Amino acid sequence: MFRDALMSAGRVLFAPLLQHYIDGIDRDHRAQPGHRRIGRRPATLATLFGDVPVARDYYLAKGVAGESGHCPADAAMGLEAFTTAALARLVTRAAAQQPYGAASRDLAEYGAINVDERQIQRLVKRLAPAVDPWLAGLPSASSPLPVMYVSCDGTGTPMRAKELEGRKGKQPDGTSRTREVKLGAIFTQHRTDKDGFPERDLDSTTYVASYESSSEFSLRLLAEARRRGLGVAQQVVFISDGAAWTEDTATKCFPGSASILDFYHATERIHELAQGLGAEHSRQRTTGWKEKLLVDGVGEVIEEAQKLREQGCADKAAVDENLGFLSRHRHRMLYGTYREKGWFIGSGVVEAGCRTVVGKRLKQSGMFWSEEGATGVLNFRTLLLSGRFDDFWKDRANAHAAKNDVLSLGA
Repeated sequence: MFRDALMSAGRVLFAPLLQHYIDGIDRDHRAQPGHRRIGRRPATLATLFGDVPVARDYYLAKGVAGESGHCPADAAMGLEAFTTAALARLVTRAAAQQPYGAASRDLAEYGAINVDERQIQRLVKRLAPAVDPWLAGLPSASSPLPVMYVSCDGTGTPMRAKELEGRKGKQPDGTSRTREVKLGAIFTQHRTDKDGFPERDLDSTTYVASYESSSEFSLRLLAEARRRGLGVAQQVVFISDGAAWTEDTATKCFPGSASILDFYHATERIHELAQGLGAEHSRQRTTGWKEKLLVDGVGEVIEEAQKLREQGCADKAAVDENLGFLSRHRHRMLYGTYREKGWFIGSGVVEAGCRTVVGKRLKQSGMFWSEEGATGVLNFRTLLLSGRFDDFWKDRANAHAAKNDVLSLGA
């Protein structure tokens, strides 16, 4: 009750200050040629202190498409659908981290900021499409980089039934409950530790995510790598789990990179191969073969396994599948060489990203998403976890003011 009284008193004090600020904007505004002032227009703004009534100057202008109108103060304040930029920024930050309902409750609990979950959802839906164009306008990094890592993976997210029509899946009836969202991670390395193991640069990881096709997503990942300094990287290392679409991305978008098969996935294949040859010696073989992988011995592993296969095996299909996989990727499994160069050999960063960037927000109990809704949340979540959230809002406020936000009369 005491806090509510303070917020109420704050709103009483804030309202005239906000109106005074608006009046100053209107007083200093110099209309563009052809713009004429019509008068004052009332509005109720959603602010950190609650709804506040204001009035501001309204202008009309004639153009090719007819008349259009705007309020200069709205642009100067960076309003988002009659929501102040400060509140919109806080709301999208909360929505990027937790469900809309929880975000609404926490904003009320922690800051006495009352925004219902539908309003949060509407703001995210309205603002999320602005993220991609903003990213596209960022300059590329120009400082030389010793090593840049590029990695990508996919993970399923629960979707609404309409989003899954006609999609095959792993359910007993052949349908799917999820759609794959693709995640890309870019990070850098400048040094190794005293033992020669690589150290990822602090806070250097940025993410991109979407439900696009693999060919579209590969271009998105390439654009992010360029923003991060692909053109000035002395060495580019591409790490993936061996999925066909990730290998196509490496080949088409990152030619000349050192392409590495994630060591954990390689050892999984080794284990399956050993099991397929027979359970009796599988543990001993798995241990020995892993050691050989770490000294560029993948050729020896394949040769030894082929000889054992000719002597008979417990699961011929599993042996053939895994031998084929190892043979196709043997050029990406020179782990001894990679470690000598001080490179990472695992895709743990992007796999952790699948859990933290995607899973933690989009895979909670009871969630079923539309592509538009999930993409909106991912846009702000990747901004936040890539350390770009504050820059986005700063640039958006400047863009609003620069354009003066000329709106159609029907807006």
